[in-house]
Amino acid sequence: MKRIVVLLLVLSLAALSATAQKADEQKAKKEKKAAAAKEERWHGIIVRSNAANNTMTVRKGNIEKTVVWQAATKFTKDGNKPAEVEEFTDGSDVIVLGKYDEKARLVATRIDLWRPK
Repeated sequence: MKRIVVLLLVLSLAALSATAQKADEQKAKKEKKAAAAKEERWHGIIVRSNAANNTMTVRKGNIEKTVVWQAATKFTKDGNKPAEVEEFTDGSDVIVLGKYDEKARLVATRIDLWRPK
């Protein structure tokens, strides 16, 4: 009789452990998806731009990142007012929102021309 009770207790603990492990795995997957969906933000100065390739290099301190824009990218200034691509020249202070592609380039969903007040 004691063996049956001990066996049932061991099986119950094993089942609880497996359930907890599965819940942890599902939580980790959700966190990974949320991190992948998160937009990145980069604030710096345009050091090079190439309108033919729809790219610009934005420097923050000693770090440079390549930013790519597409037809769907919103260009704004002074908060949320529309801006033209031509206004974003070398030396402009910008804030870029977007996601990284497989080439580690920041694909912009929005680029804001920032002017301190």
